[in-house]
Amino acid sequence: MTIQVATVRASLRRSIITFSALGVVACALADMTHEVLGHMTAAWLVGVRILSLSTVAIQTAYASRLVAAAGTVANLVVGALIIGLLNRTSMRTNFTYFLWLFAGFNLSNSGYLVASALMGTGDWSVVIRNLSPAWAWRCALGIVGATVYVGSVHWLARSMARLVETKVMALRDLRRFVIAGYLAGGAVLTIASIFNPISPRLILISGIGASFGLSVGLLFVPGIIKRQFTVDSEDALVPTSLSVAWVCSAMIVGIIFIAVFGPGVHFGS
Repeated sequence: MTIQVATVRASLRRSIITFSALGVVACALADMTHEVLGHMTAAWLVGVRILSLSTVAIQTAYASRLVAAAGTVANLVVGALIIGLLNRTSMRTNFTYFLWLFAGFNLSNSGYLVASALMGTGDWSVVIRNLSPAWAWRCALGIVGATVYVGSVHWLARSMARLVETKVMALRDLRRFVIAGYLAGGAVLTIASIFNPISPRLILISGIGASFGLSVGLLFVPGIIKRQFTVDSEDALVPTSLSVAWVCSAMIVGIIFIAVFGPGVHFGS
């Protein structure tokens, strides 16, 4: 019995390490989706000169509503496409779990609308700048953002519920998976933000806030799923084992993300 308990605990530790690695890669790539695929691509298309790129922002020669909105739009489009893909498969692989986390971090960016509405700063404050009445636009922004955010969390829950229902993942393992991915992803984005070249206040806003804050909805997914099932899937497959490939990938992605994009890449004065 003691040997069996020790074996289970060792398996859990290995699975948590792998889940954490998935979170690092997923969060870093979601951030680059926002900054590169969203902001930078829009800036290039409309001819706005890009001055620098970092994990917390891109700096441009002048503000543009289209460029400001493009980051969140890119996140939502990518997240929606991935969830649509996942809903067509029931495979249990680490890549499947990575895609779900990647979609989760992307869709969580819809909370940016609420943050901009409340604080009057950030990308979406640029989008509605000089539109009047200002209070009405901020209220509308907050309502839309909250609606999309809550809908995204429930959409993520429905997607993952399929794996629980088919006994591909047990609820007990889902909680560990979500918490490990959430904490690891938030940590890498926060650490990278410490080195940002713009302002120390962005450590709180675009580091801690954009990672742990916007993505907090992921932590509610296991609870939402639990309310849909009367019995936990105790006989589900065992947790994923340690994946050296994903751990190495997380180390490489994390180092590049922090050391290169943390301080920022500059494109001239």
